[in-house]
Amino acid sequence: MNNSIELTKKFYDKRAIIQSIAAYKDIASIKMSESQDYYICTVESSNHSPQLVLNEFSNYVLGLMNL
Repeated sequence: MNNSIELTKKFYDKRAIIQSIAAYKDIASIKMSESQDYYICTVESSNHSPQLVLNEFSNYVLGLMNL
């Protein structure tokens, strides 16, 4: 089971990720860490499939970025 995604720093906005984590607090516990090139978002707990949560989460981040 894959419970994390890597979002490239070249594209994704850290503030939007942090806002999304806060918005998702009632859906899942998501923690963010960083590598040199990526923000790594991990579902620590959820009542739903972690992969489903992460798919919707990444869409939510994009929406906040106002592309």
